[in-house]
Amino acid sequence: MALSVANSTGRLIEVRVVPPVTMDEATRFMGEIVRIISAHPGKIVACTDLRAGSRTIDPDSIDFIAGIIRSENPRLERNALIVPSLSPTFGLQMERMVKASGAGAARRVFRSRGEAETWLGEVLTDGERRRLASFLDEQP
Repeated sequence: MALSVANSTGRLIEVRVVPPVTMDEATRFMGEIVRIISAHPGKIVACTDLRAGSRTIDPDSIDFIAGIIRSENPRLERNALIVPSLSPTFGLQMERMVKASGAGAARRVFRSRGEAETWLGEVLTDGERRRLASFLDEQP
């Protein structure tokens, strides 16, 4: 399991999660995300790379994460969650989490990197788009 979060360019928050993730790990990780978002002024744009995850996540962890990210909704301009296309159950879990977070159209699940990059790219600067592409090229 691997969890990482960074803000290396502009307002782009880069999140990578490789399940399985325990409730304790999710709790610590969400604290780090909140810390990074809180340190950044204004609205943020996030990309959550979940493509390496082909397992499911414990429902209690999903509910917990949805609650935490719900509190960040006012700071969020957009968040693309990219899930593996060959893991329909995991994708459905992430869609449930996004719906439970109450972010509406600001947070979406994608099964295609290209669609996520296009959607986020609509609101990113050139430098942020380049960093997004580099982030998505990295292997977990």
